[in-house]
This record gives sequence, C-alpha cells and structure tokens, in this order.
Amino acid sequence: MKGVISSFQSLGTVDGPGVRSVVFAAGCPLRCAYCHNPETWEKKGEEWEAAALAEKIFRFYPYIKNGGVTFSGGEPLMQGEFFCELAGILKEKNLSVALDTSGNWRDDFTLPLLDASDIILLDIKFTSEEYYARTTRGSMKKALPFPALSAAKKKRVWIRQVVLEIVNDGEENAEKLKRLLAPFSGAIEKLELLPFRKICQSKYDRMNIVFPCKDLAETSQITLDRMNAVLQAKD
Repeated sequence: MKGVISSFQSLGTVDGPGVRSVVFAAGCPLRCAYCHNPETWEKKGEEWEAAALAEKIFRFYPYIKNGGVTFSGGEPLMQGEFFCELAGILKEKNLSVALDTSGNWRDDFTLPLLDASDIILLDIKFTSEEYYARTTRGSMKKALPFPALSAAKKKRVWIRQVVLEIVNDGEENAEKLKRLLAPFSGAIEKLELLPFRKICQSKYDRMNIVFPCKDLAETSQITLDRMNAVLQAKD
C-alpha cells in the first residue's frame, strides 16, 4: 500500500538516539496552537510505496546503522498499516525504529505498529484535560493509555513535553507531570522538556494562516531548569 509523506530528513540527531533518518507522515488529528509543523496537518504530500521508501532510507545505512529510523509527523499512527509494512522492511536490515507520537489515535494498526517499534517517543502535551482540549483540540484521555501500553510491551520510552510560558510552565506543572508518569517510571528511559520556539512562524506566513502563539514569549532556560529540578528530585 502507499503512504502519504510530508517530508523526509536523511540525517537527524534530535528524534531519538543516534543519527537517524526521519519520515514525517502527513495527517494529524490534533491542531496544537504551538505546532512547529502545520504543513503536516492535512494528509497531503508525496505518495510512497513502503519498499520504495525503504530503498531511499537504505542509501543512508552507513550513517544510521547505529541509530535508526524515526516515524514522525504529523501523526504516524494515522497511517499505521503503511508504517507497519515499512518497519518490517527496515527490520530486515536490523535498523531500529522509533515511533514519535502523541498517542491520540487508535485503530486496528495501532498496537501492531507499537509492537513493530523499538523506541516510543511519546509527547505528553498537557496534564489536564482542560488545557489539552483547549490547546490541541484533542483529548488527554485518548493519549493516557499509551504510557501503560508501551511499558507493558517493554518498549524503550522517551517522554517529551513542550513547555510554554504561563501555559504549562512552573514547578506545579512539573509536579503534575511527575505524578502522571510515576506508575510507568520504570519504563521511562528519558524525559525531555522542550522549549517553545517561534522558528515555525515563517511556515505559517507561507501558508497564510495565523500562528496562535505568535505573541507568546519563548521558553527561558530558567523555566526549564526549575521544572527539571522538580522532575529529578527524589520523593
């Protein structure tokens, strides 16, 4: 079958461990106000057969053999059947597969794709349903089963959260995130707080759409340091 791909990054170092090729799926169920990739919202892009895309990826094998391939987006879970097929081909060359997801989608191919992935990069956007719904137009309730599923399947889990000043910053929010993740802490290999940045503004301008967070201050290192201190503190 064919998948719809928004873009492809041959060599990246911020989407999982090591040097990795990154496949950005087209289509996303969320509309995060601070999204850096609005071009991936709609299922529009270049169509690829899984075998053809795998051949493209294999060109970079010498550079990614110790890292792997990351399925990002958009939301790769929305094209679960395609990415399951692609993962199977990549595994034939022993390439590690990372799934970068919000966990906000579920269909018949969600669990098979989770099984086919080695690392789960899980974006825990907010710790309250109110903020989740208001800022992403999605539901925190849909995303919450994913940490438990990943832990049960003994996957390597990286948790990520973008921190926005006056939205989900501060020690109180860090404590809420810590409590939310406590039941799965044994399965979590890494927890990353990512600063909100506005380098995506040019994309919104090109697409002639309003960037909802254009007036929001970028996240300071002081904010991240204070939150990380809470997350790393022993109870």
